[in-house]
Amino acid sequence: MASLQPLNHIEILRESISKRVRGKNFPNAPRVQPRSNRVEHSSYLTKQTNSSITSINNIRADLGITPNALLVLEFKVLSVNQREILRRAFGVSIVEETEINDTNASNFRLLVQFPNSEVLKNFEIERQLYSEDSQTRFLLPYAQRRDLFDALETIRDISAEDRKGPRLKFHGIPEDWFLIDIDLWYDGTSNGFYQTEGLLKVALNNLNAQLIQDLFRTPSLLLGKVRVNTFILEKLLQLDIIAQVDLPVKASNEESFDISSEPPSDIQSANLPLDQEFPLAVVIDSGIFSGHPLLREGIVLEEYDFGTGEETETDLNGHGTGVAGIVVYGDISQCLSTENWVPKVRICSAKVLKNDPIWNTPVFPENYRPEKLLEDAIRYYHEHRGCRIFNLSIGNTDQIYNDGRQFSWAETLDNLSRELDIVIVVSAGNVIDPLIPEGNTRNELKQAARNTILSRNHKLIDPGTASICLVVGSIARREDSRILGAFPRIPITPRQAPSVFTRSGFGVNGTVKPDLVAPGGSFVLQQMGSDTRWVKNDPNIGEPSFRNTIDDGRWFSGFYGTSFSAPHVTHICALIEDSLKKQLGRLPSANLVRAMAVNSASVPNNIDTWMREAVDENDRRAQPRKQEYVLRTMGYGIPSESILWSSDNKVTLFAEEILPLNSFHVFNLRIPPEFLQGKYNKMISISLAYDPPVRLSRKNYTSNKLWFEVYRGLTAMQLEEFRRSRETGDGDELPKLPDECKTNFIPGYQTIQNSTVQLRKWSKGKNGGLDLFKIPDGQEEPFLTILVAGKEQFPDPMGADTQKYSLVVTFYAEDETIELYSKIQTRVRTRIRTRV
Repeated sequence: MASLQPLNHIEILRESISKRVRGKNFPNAPRVQPRSNRVEHSSYLTKQTNSSITSINNIRADLGITPNALLVLEFKVLSVNQREILRRAFGVSIVEETEINDTNASNFRLLVQFPNSEVLKNFEIERQLYSEDSQTRFLLPYAQRRDLFDALETIRDISAEDRKGPRLKFHGIPEDWFLIDIDLWYDGTSNGFYQTEGLLKVALNNLNAQLIQDLFRTPSLLLGKVRVNTFILEKLLQLDIIAQVDLPVKASNEESFDISSEPPSDIQSANLPLDQEFPLAVVIDSGIFSGHPLLREGIVLEEYDFGTGEETETDLNGHGTGVAGIVVYGDISQCLSTENWVPKVRICSAKVLKNDPIWNTPVFPENYRPEKLLEDAIRYYHEHRGCRIFNLSIGNTDQIYNDGRQFSWAETLDNLSRELDIVIVVSAGNVIDPLIPEGNTRNELKQAARNTILSRNHKLIDPGTASICLVVGSIARREDSRILGAFPRIPITPRQAPSVFTRSGFGVNGTVKPDLVAPGGSFVLQQMGSDTRWVKNDPNIGEPSFRNTIDDGRWFSGFYGTSFSAPHVTHICALIEDSLKKQLGRLPSANLVRAMAVNSASVPNNIDTWMREAVDENDRRAQPRKQEYVLRTMGYGIPSESILWSSDNKVTLFAEEILPLNSFHVFNLRIPPEFLQGKYNKMISISLAYDPPVRLSRKNYTSNKLWFEVYRGLTAMQLEEFRRSRETGDGDELPKLPDECKTNFIPGYQTIQNSTVQLRKWSKGKNGGLDLFKIPDGQEEPFLTILVAGKEQFPDPMGADTQKYSLVVTFYAEDETIELYSKIQTRVRTRIRTRV
């Protein structure tokens, strides 16, 4: 008989098989082709180096700062191997490393910071020895010297135009005095910080300018804010230690509109006091209107203004209150239809945005860098309230990801996620005015709007490229627009399909971003004669939530934007953390919360088909990988609260482990034969989450890479062969096993292996399942084997050689009478837990 009670998830143990692997640092790096004209090439490099150093030092002399100290040059090299040669032999710092995809080959751009004149002199001595083809060893042996300078294509200083940020390029230089954001290169050390800060302060003092706030330090950059005029700006744009100069950030512009919903007739359930054990999340936004009747009685635990200048914790814009309502209640639309107002999550408010009274948009206070405000808010609530789930529905619409290095917001949030073991949920960002689709029929218009989401204009913005944070895109809740007036409105987005304004991935190094999607409203088209325009305030299509004032008797507004998709995921993450805490008797890791949230996600079949039929005009491959279109727009899908507990026909297994890098772990799971043979729909979902160190100065961004593969019916001998192959391989490939051991979990591991949270699924209908039915020799039942592998992409800055991760496996059978829970529990190696 099926149990009516929720059941604890089952914590499983891995097998004792584990082996460290000897791998190469750069297994796929191309060999450098020897140059026949070394004297000529050496002379060319000398002229470039001398010209660049002279230019830089002339500018430094003009600003009154020390020549050569911490001098930054750009090297273009043919092989990434040269990075470590430069760093180890000369003691330079590589402050940025990016890959340049030229027509015929991949080159690498290294920004090299020389600590002093002595190091520059040593570099020149090695270049001279290279020119003479000398066998003499100075700092480098002959072969390394030859490879280094053969690979070195060009040396140059960075131009003023290269240092201009996107807002400065787009808007131009303002008149009179104005504020700018400046990013500075440094080597990540305290000594490097103080030296760089000293050089900047001397330059600013000689220009009669000064920092508005102390420099904010990230692992890769120093971030500051300076008041300047045109003259000072032009001087700073030429200073070599400066990475970027830009105008201050503006938060994304999302609108709200009133919806004609009457206040609830009974809100008694919403006024229940909430105890300390209730799920808790932080809303980092424009504040909260805690006087809203549905946010009273202990729901808002604390409000704090982190320097917006409005001198009140209250939300004067409305954005934060709209976000908060969804974090607390989840699906507001369902609450409105059922009039069942039961708060599930308690919240704290971190106010970092103020209201722009002219445009009525939330903006950052001009005297602060956003990165500092966000870090201050997160650290405060983590330290003082023990908060571990954070919602950030804010983005920089001018920082659009077009490949290349990571953004500073994203790096800041990723580092906080790892250091504090927290979950930060981030909105993917919006395109405020998407391209108006063209077509002769409604279907053609829908298809054109869908295809636009894959265009470059819809790429992710900062911090939506964050690797460890959960990034959320928007889908449409409904497609039945309200009929108003004589001009027809055309719903353009199918229900649960990506909203026309949402942004799409991939993220840095091809990571799956957004990770998840949730309702965030959409737009409809309206035809007025020959004019076609977007209607952004259709009350049926918008996402409902709370207003920041009820003076006129109206409690609710409609919103659109990924800002209102993210809190749906934050709501679920807070519930997951609370549920796991009750089951485990301890705090779950952030990795486990992320793995659970993603494990619960799914893409509706009709939307999967809809996005596979899309066309990306920039995809030049002969056979486009249509599955990637789904991942780029829907991520892993829509998460569900069903992951909170197991049941008799839906069983979730999990493990929290630490993997030695360049090794693997093995999980063997016996599968009940009835599960595979049953005449019902069935599914297995496997998710992995980990939190590697990150550096935006590195090409790979994440220090470590983990991935997993799934096999059926592996024998002990085959596992041993796998171990041996890993010992001798380069650590980047999984073993070649017989076809009979392969499984059809999708997507393939290679598609998602750069992502810090991964989901792969196997699903079959009533007549399917026997493809997994393989019994290893010496066993009596089918086995599923999960191999979790990992490699180091660059050394951990703190010296660690392990990586924490969480693995989650869910078995689902449509038949509720199968008693799947007890069958699986008796077949896997578990840590004993009790039922709720």
